[in-house]
Amino acid sequence: MILDIRDFSCRYLSRKKETISHLDLSVDEGEMVLLAGRSGCGKSTLIKAVTGLLEDAEKKGAMTLCGRDIFSMTPEDIGLVAGTVYQTPDDQLFAMTVADETAFALENRGEEPSVIRREVSRALEKVGLSGMEDRSIHALSGGQRQRLALASILVTHPKLLILDEPVSQMNPEGVKDFLSLLHSLNEKDHMTILMVEHRVNELAAHFPRLCIMDRGKLVYDGPTEKAWNEMGDTEAYGIREPQMVKLARRLHLPKASSDRKETVMEIQKAGISFRPHVEPPRPNLSGDVILEGKDIHYTYPGVSEETLKGISFTVKKGSITALMGFNGAGKSTLLNLLAGLLSPSSGKVLIHGKPAEKERHHVGFMRQEADLMLLTDSVEEELTWNNKDMTEEELDKLLHKLHLAHYRHDFPLALSKGQRLRVVFGALLARKDNDLLILDEPTTGQDQKSLMDIRDMLRLAAEEGRTIFLCTHDMELAAELAEEVYVLKAGRIIAEGSPRLLFSSRQLMKESGLSLPPMMDVSEDLAIEPCVTIEEVMAHVIQTDL
Repeated sequence: MILDIRDFSCRYLSRKKETISHLDLSVDEGEMVLLAGRSGCGKSTLIKAVTGLLEDAEKKGAMTLCGRDIFSMTPEDIGLVAGTVYQTPDDQLFAMTVADETAFALENRGEEPSVIRREVSRALEKVGLSGMEDRSIHALSGGQRQRLALASILVTHPKLLILDEPVSQMNPEGVKDFLSLLHSLNEKDHMTILMVEHRVNELAAHFPRLCIMDRGKLVYDGPTEKAWNEMGDTEAYGIREPQMVKLARRLHLPKASSDRKETVMEIQKAGISFRPHVEPPRPNLSGDVILEGKDIHYTYPGVSEETLKGISFTVKKGSITALMGFNGAGKSTLLNLLAGLLSPSSGKVLIHGKPAEKERHHVGFMRQEADLMLLTDSVEEELTWNNKDMTEEELDKLLHKLHLAHYRHDFPLALSKGQRLRVVFGALLARKDNDLLILDEPTTGQDQKSLMDIRDMLRLAAEEGRTIFLCTHDMELAAELAEEVYVLKAGRIIAEGSPRLLFSSRQLMKESGLSLPPMMDVSEDLAIEPCVTIEEVMAHVIQTDL
């Protein structure tokens, strides 16, 4: 047994209640285990305890790593056995270049330069960063920085690999490659893997064992596929269920499965009929243009190749527009330009038809590194900072919508990543003069409930006249929420249109690093026209009682 946790409890000294209570968990060598649960349930605290980084907390119970007492080991000793990629990759990246970051652990151990070069090259090739050795870590996208954090761990060949939401900023194709890498590490290198993630919908098929935490306790520990039926609606625990499971629940099937063929078979057994064709809703083409890009080019200082190569687009007032594509395609660069953090090398950004620099007061911007936007000592102060228009009643209502009422007096940076992001998002919503919201990955680290609430708040904001322009890798969210999608590849827009139009193109999904929505294959199996969301499939159901 590589990790054994017995009757573990812990309480932060600043809080009255325990964050984790009487938890038992054992992981055998060679296992792949997925740990999930709603934001704030104690997952990241558990990882801190295992890695020896849990401070200012009262601990009870026992933890052993390869038979050694974790509480008597230093973080350095633990790191020789268990390598950890944390929730926010920037927290563990500090070198100037990709190669230096990857090599640091081996240099620290005094390995020979030839060994270091060989191991660095192997690790970077495994994570898909080969050829980027001399690139500044600050020039990497969020997903690339997550890959780099993993590479810096893989060079040490740990027995146990602990991953805290490692794919939260990766594009869908990047997630597939990442999971293939994990399988290879598990099967060929005999590495044990413990992953913490909300995106169970994308990971369920790859992890045989699922552990679900709720309020500091383990409420499920067993085969992943059995969880959907034994636990009932796991969304109540913050789990993002696979779309096949969601479809089974919507159709009231007796058995839920993440497998497409099994789900289709259950549908056929239930005798549910479908219309081959339904008239799609007509798009709303009206509205004034609020944001416009005209032939935008941008080159980072000291770099010869352009990052953005002639970007042009229009965004209408009250609309929700999604920007998608590969990691490193230039999405965050474009958003930084729109928000005024960078200036185009050439081209124009217009807001309300005027040069953007004259209209920035209308813009609310959430950076990909949302932590950099947290300025105050409490959640309450953060939401009201430099905002005199907000009433106490409005503040209280917003705190409850964001599921942050319990943390209103807490230090924002002490919260989980998902909670911290909601604080920044709430601060943007709180300002009534933000006509245009530019959001870079606004749902990173969110559990199912929080994700749905953010989706609903964005819809409401759009209905009230605000305009939303967001960058996301979340296919499901974009399909449900966006009216228009722009797909970026290597600094150019290669496609634009409705989610239904773009996401139903198998060729485009492959070319742009996105994944084909599961409902596309389901609709083909059911002999109905192509669908990209569950709602679209449901619109074809003939029975009226579903």
